[in-house]
Amino acid sequence: MERATPLLSRAGVLLLAAAAFCVCVAAQGGEGSTPAPGQTPAPPRTDRIIIDTLAAYGKLELPPVAYFHDKHTEALAKEKKDCATCHLTENGRLSFAYRRTSATKPEEIQGIYHAGCIGCHMEMAAAGKKTGPLDGFCRSCHNAAPPPAQPLEAGLDKVLHYRHVASPDISAPKDKDNCGVCHHQADPQTGKAVYVKGQEDSCRTCHQEKAAGRVPALKTASHEQCVRCHLELGAKGVKRNGPYESCAACHSAGGQVAIAKNNQAFREKLPDRQVPRLMRGQPDAVLLAWLEKQAPAQAPARMNPVPFDHKAHEAYADSCRSCHHTGISSCTTCHTLLGDKAGGGVTYEQAMHSPASTQSCIGCHAARTREPDCAGCHATMAKKDAADGCRLCHQPLPKGTLPMQELAALTPEQRRTVAEIMLKSRPAQPAPLPAGQLPGTVIIRELSDQYEPVAFDHAEHVAQLQKAVKGSRLAQHFHGEALTLCQGCHHHSPASLTPPRCSSCHARDFDPRQPARPGLQAAYHGQCMSCHREMQVKLAATSCQECHAPKKK
Repeated sequence: MERATPLLSRAGVLLLAAAAFCVCVAAQGGEGSTPAPGQTPAPPRTDRIIIDTLAAYGKLELPPVAYFHDKHTEALAKEKKDCATCHLTENGRLSFAYRRTSATKPEEIQGIYHAGCIGCHMEMAAAGKKTGPLDGFCRSCHNAAPPPAQPLEAGLDKVLHYRHVASPDISAPKDKDNCGVCHHQADPQTGKAVYVKGQEDSCRTCHQEKAAGRVPALKTASHEQCVRCHLELGAKGVKRNGPYESCAACHSAGGQVAIAKNNQAFREKLPDRQVPRLMRGQPDAVLLAWLEKQAPAQAPARMNPVPFDHKAHEAYADSCRSCHHTGISSCTTCHTLLGDKAGGGVTYEQAMHSPASTQSCIGCHAARTREPDCAGCHATMAKKDAADGCRLCHQPLPKGTLPMQELAALTPEQRRTVAEIMLKSRPAQPAPLPAGQLPGTVIIRELSDQYEPVAFDHAEHVAQLQKAVKGSRLAQHFHGEALTLCQGCHHHSPASLTPPRCSSCHARDFDPRQPARPGLQAAYHGQCMSCHREMQVKLAATSCQECHAPKKK
């Protein structure tokens, strides 16, 4: 059961978008009630709000109320009524509580809900209009088995964040980037929310899933901030205002598609279609290493440090949360060498190397290998020992810098300088393949009993793979050696200009004594057809004559 936060128990139910509460379009015992045998259950909704405000005062006598916000919003619009029908104004701002601003006694809050909701339904019924449950139909609202809710998580990606920064309709005193409109922290003296330039952080740094003391839950805080701001801009007649008219505008698949289209249109107008960096004093480069000053006595032997190009990764990430979970502090804040409660017991090494998490380095890179340009090779390649690629990230310290054991004595700024030096020592482009030493066309004569030999355009395949690598800095780094690219097809053999033939390992007929090694025909077809399928190359997998010309009788 969803529970209201302490803030909601004081202020009432937070409506996901500002609208009224009183008009209902469902018939008595309709939406929200348990379906009868044989009836199709109601589909999950984005706008369901569980009203259990009185649960903060003790055990509820009846189940909480499942309230459908968008249904009431739509009904209000037909009646030509707006949010003020059910929401009062306090100090010039709309209160999200239902028809109250300061009621705190449970019987008073209950009376406001019953008088307002049931009273509105009674008025509409008297006027001959379709409405919701009337007086005496308690279980129609207090339903023990409400329809499921399925709101999609909404937030700001990089483009949407910058749209708020660049908006001329948002103004923050003494802040040209509008940061102070949303970002705040609690003043240690007064406890009030204040903005401190240069200390902006994620909302999740303070606002957790549940309220903590005077700090409201994330859902409460985000809707109070976002919905109210959009409401106020709408009241001023701002045409470029964001969605606020319904829950579905942000929390449904259709709503998020519309937002994504607007983001794309905005990006198209930017120079080189690039979103400017959202600066918060972050470094261009970071040296990832667990240093002696941080490590406990029982720390295992350390690897070489990793120079992390923070600026480059920002350009590829959708938001800071692509890597950072809660706040935007260093990973070592929560992920320690031996694991800490703050980091969920996940060690620093696991946080960087977990293949199952897209917020880890290896997990994120592995996700990229499943994209079409990369999947042709990576989907069929055997998973190599992780140690094979360690040196590509864990670089030796360059000459002229301090030895590993002395890095702990450096200031953060000095470590950043070391990281920048290490990044510059990396090759800018992968080593080129030896010109003129690779075959152009390879004639595959094996298994040519029924068909003519296959003329395999080796040069064209190499060119397409090189093109895919050239378009990705990530691929360029991990394919830095000249013959690395060849390993996608010529697997299980050393990188060489003269790799062994496929038939060197794959016998003409399948050998049951080696079940993991397919026969030659299966090896060819598995390699070629799988690659084409993964890279989404148009080739009919069942049309033999796409590759094989029939022999003349």
